[in-house]
Amino acid sequence: MAVSTTRRPLPALVFLLVLSVLTAIVWWRVLHRPDASSSTASPPPSTAAPLTCTPGGKAVRLPAPNAVTVVVLNGANRNQLAAQVTAQLKARGFRTGNPDNAPILSGIAEIQFSTAQRAGATLLSYYVPGARLVAGNAGGSSITLVLGTGYKALAAQATVNQAVAKANKPC
Repeated sequence: MAVSTTRRPLPALVFLLVLSVLTAIVWWRVLHRPDASSSTASPPPSTAAPLTCTPGGKAVRLPAPNAVTVVVLNGANRNQLAAQVTAQLKARGFRTGNPDNAPILSGIAEIQFSTAQRAGATLLSYYVPGARLVAGNAGGSSITLVLGTGYKALAAQATVNQAVAKANKPC
């Protein structure tokens, strides 16, 4: 004769209930964690790190755009890019030279300047975020801006104004 056994479903149901509650807690925490893009988060650091403070702790006085002469070169191999950016910089107050072509440059842009033009190059770097500053180009009174294949557009004037105001504050 066979013995009849009855299974108790209660322990299995309790286990499933506990597992469901734990799963709900985990998902609630995932969905309600602080967002990395919240307004309290600090903005990511700029790829270009223009020097705004001297070693003595004084802020560098950035010149007005009309005191800076920029020659724009097209290293992106896009038609009329140097001429377009030259016109945009002129509209923003810079003195400009004749645009020309350059060998292909990977990256966003390169700002070439002599040591005497450091403040002007720093100012220009706010207009071209992500541009690499290259000190030591020979001669001339102009700064050379070589646009690379990653160049998209000049920074918005409001963004530039904020960066210039911050740079002109004491260190």
